[in-house]
Amino acid sequence: MIKYVHRIGRTGRAGKSGIAISLLTKEDAPVFYDLKQLLIQSPVSTCPHELANHPDAQTKPGILAAKKRRAEETVYIT
Repeated sequence: MIKYVHRIGRTGRAGKSGIAISLLTKEDAPVFYDLKQLLIQSPVSTCPHELANHPDAQTKPGILAAKKRRAEETVYIT
């Protein structure tokens, strides 16, 4: 995300405004959640509804899998 923010920051320089366009593919799905959070918190950007509503942008990658694994674990008490 740091490189993304840096590159976006370079679209407007020397007091001039700029427009940044991000193109995402299914290969970018692991960053959808973080990108959505970044755009939502930005005072100058908006989060497109396609990203905001995308299933892969709803939970941080790995969190759901870890919760599911814990739920499937069987505990044996002897």
